[in-house]
Amino acid sequence: MSLSLNPQFLFPGQQAGEKIHLVTRKHWVVLARDIVIWLIFVVILFGYDWFLVPQFPFLRTPEAAKIANLIKTVYLMYVIGGLMALWVLYYLNYQIITNERIVDVDQKNLLFHSTTELHLAQVEDVTSEIKGFLGNLFNYGNVYVQTAGARTRFEFDYVPDPNAIVKIILDLYQKIPPGAKGEPK
Repeated sequence: MSLSLNPQFLFPGQQAGEKIHLVTRKHWVVLARDIVIWLIFVVILFGYDWFLVPQFPFLRTPEAAKIANLIKTVYLMYVIGGLMALWVLYYLNYQIITNERIVDVDQKNLLFHSTTELHLAQVEDVTSEIKGFLGNLFNYGNVYVQTAGARTRFEFDYVPDPNAIVKIILDLYQKIPPGAKGEPK
């Protein structure tokens, strides 16, 4: 069996004739906030060299310097690994809205991945929520899709322009024939 990329299919499980209307991830401000938090650990590393070493002369001895360099190297590898994991989790968490369904891809950690889909015919309610100063300033928030299925509520956290996403979902829902609403395809 050969695996070839078919240009008409843009995500795994996409069906023939299914058109993507939106692919969204968390807002970039949320990623930037998390990166700034991780960069505090880099500041701590530089703080050691700039403040602690000049204050304590025994830290300038060759033996202490060797041990400190080893610890700083391991510490820096941890920080870089954390930043890489942060990027991977940001990039692999996304939502896709097509003309037939909503697909929510969640990468909870580096080893746990789940994909959930909801046919638009099962949508009962869609709401958006924008909270906080940064959410209102940069227009990001949460979208909640209420269903009657086994998973009763889909949540899209910290997505850009949640009101527009709600409008897209409701517009696509309105295009579903009346007899098909409330039942999966």
